[in-house]
Amino acid sequence: MYAKKFGMPAILAKAEALEKRMPKDHPVLLELIPFIKNLRSGYNGEKKIHYFLKQIPSQRFYIFHDLRLPYGDTYFQLDFVLLSPKVIILLDGKNHSGKLTFDRNQMTQEYQDKRLVYENPIFQANRHKLLLHYFFEKHKIPKIAIESLVVISKSSTELMISPGYSEAQKKVCRASNLIERMDEIYHRYNLDLFDHKMLDKIKKLLIRSYTPLETDILAKFNIKTFEIISGVQCPNCLMFGMGFKRKNWICPFCQFVSQDAHIQAIADYFLLIKPSFTNPEIRAFLQVSSSRAATYLLSLLKFPYTGTTKGRIYCQPKDFL
Repeated sequence: MYAKKFGMPAILAKAEALEKRMPKDHPVLLELIPFIKNLRSGYNGEKKIHYFLKQIPSQRFYIFHDLRLPYGDTYFQLDFVLLSPKVIILLDGKNHSGKLTFDRNQMTQEYQDKRLVYENPIFQANRHKLLLHYFFEKHKIPKIAIESLVVISKSSTELMISPGYSEAQKKVCRASNLIERMDEIYHRYNLDLFDHKMLDKIKKLLIRSYTPLETDILAKFNIKTFEIISGVQCPNCLMFGMGFKRKNWICPFCQFVSQDAHIQAIADYFLLIKPSFTNPEIRAFLQVSSSRAATYLLSLLKFPYTGTTKGRIYCQPKDFL
């Protein structure tokens, strides 16, 4: 079962929110769209892995998705961590297209008449394995076997492993073969090293130590706040500028009516601007002229807040969208 649930990476959600709120002729899109495409590809690969992980017995592992842990002055990022009483399995997803060749010193991708060279992901998997051992050692967790797999998510990808490269033969697998490979690893270890108490301790340690990467997406792409398209987007025609009247949002372009179109706009505000706002700040972003109307909308959402009525600051809930 998932101890840290599967979900879209925050950086991808921020980048997609930025794309839809940029003018279509803005030059930043030349850089932003490929950036999103790369992130979306990685996330789609992880979704494929997630699909197969849902099919394994729920009592066998605690599963952690997108776990970023501190060690020393830096951090290391793990796609999936599967914790059991006798072995921990790390999964590193790859969603490349074309032909992938694993050599001892590198991985090459041949796609659309291009040849790209990458670090061998087995090196990264082995590095992550060592760092997790060091992390557990620091927190006085008893030693346990840690295994790793590099999972090729895209079924159309041609996979080649250099002759004699036995480590890659053991550690590289397709997503469609993931359950079988994990089952093989799991049954290779017969002794339970952790009891339920220790498993719970490790689970809490990993959740407590998780440190998400905070990215200011506007700063990353050198965008000023005034360049963002404000207003509420119509869920039907996707135009911005819905007007609020008599507790409804009405699109001036297609006449679509919605009672909750503002929720996605507020989510965009949290992703792009900051995780809190005052009544005047959100009114300006939603393009609502009435303070009373904004107060009504916020009362329905029941956001946590600090301060009195005039100086009230509304804060982003933990799992908002």
